Amino acid sequence: MNQHHRCLICLGSNHNGVAHLKSAEQELEKISSGIHWGNAVETAAEDTASSGSYLNRAALMNTTLSKEKLIEEFKKIESRHGRTATGKQQGIVPLDIDLLTYDDEIVKPADLKKSYVQQALQSVVQ
Repeated sequence: MNQHHRCLICLGSNHNGVAHLKSAEQELEKISSGIHWGNAVETAAEDTASSGSYLNRAALMNTTLSKEKLIEEFKKIESRHGRTATGKQQGIVPLDIDLLTYDDEIVKPADLKKSYVQQALQSVVQ
């Protein structure tokens, strides 16, 4: 029997955000055994070359994938949505998926402190 892992994730987009988040959410639901989505929130750009706003959405996700396999799947989804290193350098982020926690492990402690993540998390962890 596969072990279920509880994860906290955050998605973001500053380019056609509604469409990219909706599509990514559908893809993530295929690799999850259950997702509780928070509300989408528009936030200011933070620590990026972009000066525009982002659409962000956080979720609690259950999965049987290992942490490494889950991150690999996130990277594949980002790539399918047009994310490139060059685009990121130019401030164009069609899709960013961050694994914040995996079970009891905090994977990205610095990201958890960012204001846009905190805003996205508010409707997930009420």
